[in-house]
Parts: sequence; C-alpha cells; structure tokens
Amino acid sequence: MRKPPYAGPDDTNQFDDLTPDEALRAFTSYRLLGDCFEQSSDDDLIGRGWLIEDWKALLRDRQQQAYRAERELSAAVRLARNEGVSWHDIGRTLRLPLEEVRARFDWPYGDH
Repeated sequence: MRKPPYAGPDDTNQFDDLTPDEALRAFTSYRLLGDCFEQSSDDDLIGRGWLIEDWKALLRDRQQQAYRAERELSAAVRLARNEGVSWHDIGRTLRLPLEEVRARFDWPYGDH
C-alpha cells in the first residue's frame, strides 16, 4: 500500500484563483480519488493520469474490472465445486452465508 499522501502546503497556486466552492469541489475530488486508489502502489498509478482526470473513463475502467472479477469469481467457485469442495467451505472462504453463496453460484439458479 502507498504511503498516505501529503496534504499540507505544497507551495503551488492550484487553489489560489478558485472560489471557495470550486476549491472545496477540487479538494473533495482529490480526497475521493485517494480513496479510490488507496490500495494502489505508486508503480500501479504510473500512466493512470488520463484515467484520473476523466471520471467517465474511471467508471468504465472500474466497471470492466468488476465484470472481470465477477467472471473470475464464478469460475473459481465452479472449479472448487468440480474439485469436490463443499458449499459450506466456499461460503466460509468467501465470508458469505451459505444461502447467499448457493443462491448466487449454484447452477442453474445462480447469476454466473
């Protein structure tokens, strides 16, 4: 995980010509982006400037990652079941109630 960003004075003028409302909006955007990329290393953030500047691109990127993660999670559950792992063990590993795991992943009823 990255070191927390320095939030003190940085000798820049980036907020000087902003109204209080504009400054608050900019500061809030920085804070929210920090929350979004909290688990990213500095190396992971290299080259993401285009993404950070455009909230639509950020949403699309995260949506694609969420779809991919969901497909991989479904495949991992099917693999576990194929190897004889019980629904109880899968639920425990995912930290989800057994009923939720079965409703979500048990073919043909699950969402996979």
